[in-house]
Amino acid sequence: MSDVKKTLVQSRKPQGEEGKEIIEKMNKNHYEVTGWGLQMLILEDHSQVIDLGCGGGKTVQRLAIHTPEGKVFGLDYSEDCVEWANELNHQAVEEGKVVIIRGEVENTPFEDKNFDAATAVETVYFWPDVIKAFKEVHRILKEDGQFLIVNEAYPDENYQEKNRVYEEVGKMVIPSPEELTAWLKEAGFKEVTIDLEPEKNWLRALARK
Repeated sequence: MSDVKKTLVQSRKPQGEEGKEIIEKMNKNHYEVTGWGLQMLILEDHSQVIDLGCGGGKTVQRLAIHTPEGKVFGLDYSEDCVEWANELNHQAVEEGKVVIIRGEVENTPFEDKNFDAATAVETVYFWPDVIKAFKEVHRILKEDGQFLIVNEAYPDENYQEKNRVYEEVGKMVIPSPEELTAWLKEAGFKEVTIDLEPEKNWLRALARK
C-alpha cells in the first residue's frame, strides 16, 4: 500500500501505530486551517460545544480555551482516537471540563437542544450519510446554535489532481459550496455562510439552526 493510500485510509478511521502517527501529523498540519475556521464561531465563556470527528483532540483543546466556564465534548468513532484525545486533554478531562466519547455522528447519545455550537474539522468527507448526520447535528443544537464545518478541499479546477486522489484513493466526498449549502438547508439549518480561501483550497461554513 502506498504512503498516500495509507494516509488517506488512516484519516478515515485512525487506529494503531500508523493511525497515531497520522493523528500527530493532523494535529500539526490542520492547526492553521482550524484557526482560520474558528474565527467564524462566536463562543461565550459558558458555551457548551461538541467537536464531531474529534480525532486526536486538538480542536477540543482549543475550544476549551475559548469556553473557560463551559464544557467541550469530543466524539469520534475510532476507539484509538478517543484514547489519544483523552490523553491530550487529560487535565481538562480530570477537571470535568472536557468529555471525549466514542460514537457515530448520525446517532449521538445527546438530548435535543444540548449544545450552543458544534464543529466538524476535516471530517465530513468521510461521513457515510451526510444528510442524516447534519439532521442529527441540528437536533442536538440549541435554538440559534452554530455548526461550523472546516474543509481543506473543495472542487476547484486548480486543485483537480489533488482532489481526484482524495476522492478515488481515500473514497472521500468533497462537496462544493453549493452542495454543502443545499445539504445543510435540507437538514433544517436556516442560515448558511460560506467563505473560501482560493489560494489554499480551504472552505469554512457556518450554519445556524
